[in-house]
Amino acid sequence: MPGPRLFFIDSKNIVDNQVDISDTALKHITKALRLGKGDRIWLGDEKKKRYLIELTEVNYKKATGRILETKEVSDAPAVEIILLQSVLKGEKMDILIQKAAELGVSKVIPVITERTIVKFSESRIPSKEKRWQSIAREASQQSGRWDVPEIAPITDFKYIFEKTGKVDSGLILWENERENRLKTVLKRYKNDGIKRISAFIGPEGGFAEKEIALAKENGFISVSMGDLILRAETAAIIIMGIIQYEIGGIG
Repeated sequence: MPGPRLFFIDSKNIVDNQVDISDTALKHITKALRLGKGDRIWLGDEKKKRYLIELTEVNYKKATGRILETKEVSDAPAVEIILLQSVLKGEKMDILIQKAAELGVSKVIPVITERTIVKFSESRIPSKEKRWQSIAREASQQSGRWDVPEIAPITDFKYIFEKTGKVDSGLILWENERENRLKTVLKRYKNDGIKRISAFIGPEGGFAEKEIALAKENGFISVSMGDLILRAETAAIIIMGIIQYEIGGIG
């Protein structure tokens, strides 16, 4: 397995056996790690390939390297997790994006629900989405993932199912659910051989009942985690971890 010095690049920066490195990866190489000519690192691209690189030139404007070895991912993940998350206030969403990447989530869809506290001006949305994708990239590098989770554009709840379509295996966490427990539904999914799960987590104030009803119409099952009342960001992290433990590659 590759060591901890892993960085993601765009495959367009690879020509023949040579790689040009810039942007965020370059800053880590020159400032954080202080690497130079002859040092080796691993690079990953959007095609889920990894390259062992020997650096041939390093300065503060550009780094280049030659490919010594190439690896390709051999297997699909044990479970593909799609996280639909009502946008949280302050740094909570940043932390959640980071943990989602660390926990192997494939895609995060930020959603504006009825009780979402955060209000974005149209001008701020692109920079916010770019920041979240950058956080996901950094966390993926740190955790040694083969890929970087996609951070979808912020979507209003009323349009979300037009984009996602009806799901076959969806969970929506609801504090008023009295019948379906998370562990029971996940056990059923595991027995049915489900490999793709969509998990929908609400905002600080929870979902409105009409949102729960609409989610159910589109393939989601409302679930509870018992009597504990958890913060939205805590619930999301726990659910992602439990899914990976029960069906995925953790444990």
